[in-house]
Amino acid sequence: MQEEKTTGLPPPFLKTLELFGVKAAELERDLEVAPRTVIVLSGHPRHATCHRPRMIQTSDLAELKRWIGVPDEAVKGRCLLDRGDRAALAELRRGVKQAAVAEEATGAAAAASSRLDALRAHARAFLYGDSTLVATAKPLIEAHHSIFAVALWLFRKIRVRTGSVLLLGPGANVLIAGELEIEEGGQVLSLGPLTIRVATLRKTVPVAIMPPMHFKHVMALVRT
Repeated sequence: MQEEKTTGLPPPFLKTLELFGVKAAELERDLEVAPRTVIVLSGHPRHATCHRPRMIQTSDLAELKRWIGVPDEAVKGRCLLDRGDRAALAELRRGVKQAAVAEEATGAAAAASSRLDALRAHARAFLYGDSTLVATAKPLIEAHHSIFAVALWLFRKIRVRTGSVLLLGPGANVLIAGELEIEEGGQVLSLGPLTIRVATLRKTVPVAIMPPMHFKHVMALVRT
């Protein structure tokens, strides 16, 4: 309650900050994306940026779901798998001996690719669907991905002007801000999974509206 009075941030947002181990005082930077420009927020080495993320890691898929996924109560009973995904994971559970036979019959590369696709599908289903429906896949996913890394971007206020783009780089990103203002014609795009947690979201109409940039144009600017 005391922190709410001193920061002006609502209690639900303060709980969100606690989830990521962030204090309200750390939201001290402002970011403005000027009209007809692109700002890239990326922890990837190939993207030169003056802003650097705070990296957080976990080996627990359930914790990753709390960071970037959808709560089970919001998607209760929703399974994001098709029959082929379930069959592929069942093959993976048969054991090393049976898997070796399958690899010999279908080709090692094809079998490995099929298992990887199945793990990815189950990871998505765990994160964004009802995780209780795919809970048996959790140990297999964690064994394959020993560490899950997420980039945190912390700002006091973000303003995305008309005709501009705020582009998040590859990998999992969480954008946290006390206030996010997006003018008409402005865009927030991402090359990977993106979670946005803000206390206040504002959509505003500027005096002069510029058309949104096409994604191909954005990527051309990023590469140059």
